[in-house]
Amino acid sequence: MKTDVLPTDTAELRELLLAERARREQAEAELRQYHALSRIPLLNPNPILRLDATGRVLFANESARMLAQELETTGPSRVRPQLTHAATQALRTGNVAHSEMTANGRHYLLFTVPVVEDEHAMLYLTDVTAQRQAEQENHQQRNFYETILAHLPAVVTVLDPDQRYRYINPYAEPDPAKRQARIGLSFAEHAAAIGLPDALVTRRHRLFERAVSSREMVSWEERWPGPDGQIQLYWLCYYHPIFGADGVLREVMCYGLDITIRRQAEARIRQNEVEMKAQQAFTNLVLDLNPNLIWVRDAQGRTVFENAEMRAQRRHIAEVAGAPSMEAAMSKDEIQVAILADQQVLNTGQSLTTQMSVKLANGEVKWYQTVRCPLVPADGTTQVLGVSTDITALKTAQHAAEAAATARENFLANMSHEIRTPLNGVLGMTNLLAKTGLNEQQRNYAAIIQHSGRHLLSVVNDVLDMAKITSGKLEMEQSAFNLCDSMGKAAEPLVLQAQEKGIRVVGTLLRDSCPHPWVLGDSYRLNQVLINLLSNAIKFTPAGGTVSIGGYFVSETDDTLTTEFRVTDTGIGIAPDKLESIFLEFTQAYADTTRQFGGTGLGLSISRALVQQMGGQLTVQSEQGKGSSFSFVTTLPKASPEARRMALAPLAAGQEAAVRGTRVLLVEDNPVNREVAQLLLESHGVVVHEAASGVDALEQFEQHRYDVILMDIQMPGMNGLEATARIRAHADPVKAATPILALTANAFRADAEKYVAAGMNDTLPKPFDEAELLSKLAALMAGGSSQPADRSPAPAPPAPAPLPAAAEAAGPLFDLALLRETAHGSTTFMNRILASFHNNTPASVAELRTALAAADWPAAAAVAHKLRPSLRLIGAAQVVAPLAAVESSDSTDAERQAGAEQLVAGLEALLAGLPKEV
Repeated sequence: MKTDVLPTDTAELRELLLAERARREQAEAELRQYHALSRIPLLNPNPILRLDATGRVLFANESARMLAQELETTGPSRVRPQLTHAATQALRTGNVAHSEMTANGRHYLLFTVPVVEDEHAMLYLTDVTAQRQAEQENHQQRNFYETILAHLPAVVTVLDPDQRYRYINPYAEPDPAKRQARIGLSFAEHAAAIGLPDALVTRRHRLFERAVSSREMVSWEERWPGPDGQIQLYWLCYYHPIFGADGVLREVMCYGLDITIRRQAEARIRQNEVEMKAQQAFTNLVLDLNPNLIWVRDAQGRTVFENAEMRAQRRHIAEVAGAPSMEAAMSKDEIQVAILADQQVLNTGQSLTTQMSVKLANGEVKWYQTVRCPLVPADGTTQVLGVSTDITALKTAQHAAEAAATARENFLANMSHEIRTPLNGVLGMTNLLAKTGLNEQQRNYAAIIQHSGRHLLSVVNDVLDMAKITSGKLEMEQSAFNLCDSMGKAAEPLVLQAQEKGIRVVGTLLRDSCPHPWVLGDSYRLNQVLINLLSNAIKFTPAGGTVSIGGYFVSETDDTLTTEFRVTDTGIGIAPDKLESIFLEFTQAYADTTRQFGGTGLGLSISRALVQQMGGQLTVQSEQGKGSSFSFVTTLPKASPEARRMALAPLAAGQEAAVRGTRVLLVEDNPVNREVAQLLLESHGVVVHEAASGVDALEQFEQHRYDVILMDIQMPGMNGLEATARIRAHADPVKAATPILALTANAFRADAEKYVAAGMNDTLPKPFDEAELLSKLAALMAGGSSQPADRSPAPAPPAPAPLPAAAEAAGPLFDLALLRETAHGSTTFMNRILASFHNNTPASVAELRTALAAADWPAAAAVAHKLRPSLRLIGAAQVVAPLAAVESSDSTDAERQAGAEQLVAGLEALLAGLPKEV
């Protein structure tokens, strides 16, 4: 009821008041409802925006605050264009639109609702980031599994309950089109298409039913025949049924592995096993028929294998001795030698060839040469394979041959000694006589004596050279020299001799075609060949004839020089049928050659052998009555600039001054030779004490201190080797190291090696040259002890400290300078000494260890003394250091033990580091 005037009736007024109160409460309730509804957009966790047609933000809830801020900025933005475009597009079309967008790293579904009458659009954004991430993960996981199935080297298929294909991986069918065509087909249809037998289809159907009924995986193997009916493929297959939660079969996974290669390999293995057994039986038969003893032992010395011959030999040795085993019948020394040889092979990993004898109980001695090699079986352990050959008959023949060779060498050595010893006196005294005041006739007589003596010496040298050549003991030196100058100086005396005979000499110098003829080789032997050829040319060419000598360049490389030397004469010539026989020893071209011209018939034989040993060939061209032409070509290594410099360096200007005042003990039983040597040495200021025997030498050695000892080898009573051994064993280590020069008439290299091994420092053959004697004396002074003669001996050195872990820091383990100097550059000599050291020293180390364990110091001292010369020769200064403590009788047991331990450690390090050849 409307009225402009409030009713006056109290009831009406109350009714009106109640009505108004009801309307107000209703309005307030609606207001509260509207207010609650208005908070819904504000509290919505998804962004809500209201934009006008220009993209201006009219409303944004809290979740859309960041989007609103980006819309209100003016800078670059990827979000603003999307939202503005969505609003304007919806207002233009009047339709609700939805799309997807990304903002601030999150994914949104955008629904745009136009409010055309109000000219604004509502934008509702739903955050679907988690959903999209889940979809992405699902997609990646699906790709992962599809990749695995695509690359899995196995057939993977999925069958429906009707045994039809739902899925086939690429391995089962690489062709995508064919793979797709097989979907929905059964295995029976596929088998019919590729020609597989029905039996495979029937079997698969039965196995499928078994897998489903048992609800377990079923496996089986299939063999697919090829077009020829032969088995072509082997498959290992599996059916794996998969049931749903309701227990109903959903699908069956089928896996197939191609095991063709495995089955073929197994077949090959079976075949190989058969063949291997046959081969093993054949090998055992071959080994058992082998007359050699073949065996294998492990690192503990246990026998792993023996062939039939070894087993028979084992039984034979035991039966002869009446012993239970072969080992019980052998001596401890024989067993120890075998054990040490096995250990050396195991420790070094290298093959080893040894010879050893076994003495049977009946007195028979059997010799065996055994080759031991490291053998590594499949388990990785190292064993020793040995092949022993019975060389008893060969050894008997060898002993006979060695006895004959020794007798021959002894004969030659004795002949050399018996001729050279008086000849040394003849030439030495004649040389001294020529230095005195003689008249013309006396000088002529002295010259004749010297000429005759030298001729006799050349004959002896020829015989010894041929003996060395035939025995293989002639070795070439390797030193730098000028080939042209050396050959020219060698030919110069003979040129004068030819001119005196009335022969015209024509020469061609090597330097005319080769400006740098510096090489490495044996100049003495090359000169010997040239002198031989030139002497023959002069000898067989009459007066008025011509002799031509020339050196010619042939070729060169960076490292070698090839030259030719030719000697041509117009002498008597050689018949064609004699051109080869002239090179035979003791052979002349004609029977009366020796009577008419002299000579031994050895010159050309020696020359050809020398040239061949240098890698060349001596050839001859001749026509009887017109002359001969001898030539030889050699290829020698070029000398390095350093070697050239050393060769050109003059002898020490003070060489004579270096030996002047030197105190020398001359040990020589021949009085003439003593006098010659004494006069020569005293003429250069050397103080000489004489001793006529080894015993006399030792007495004087005890009383005096000498700088050098000149020791004759062959003397009655105590010879030079025995006297040297006594000197090297002297209690005073300084005196024991006195340099010793061997004086010998034995001209074999083996003798020189024997003397060095016995403790001598160098060798001088008799009759010796004055300059060579002084040179060797000066060299020994330079390399020997610096302790002056006849001074009080230095105090004994202190006991050596234990060998440090890094001994290299104290200096090199070895220095081969002395060995190289002693060998005069001969690598053959050096390699022989190094090989001997490596072969013999392990036994000495074992002896030292035995003596050390038993505290047997005399035995240790004996071994140490035996090692001293060879250690000094190879320059093992660190290893030599403890020798004094081991050898000295004044050392305490503790000092000896420390020295012996250091010596053993040093020897083992030396054996590991010292080369076996250079």
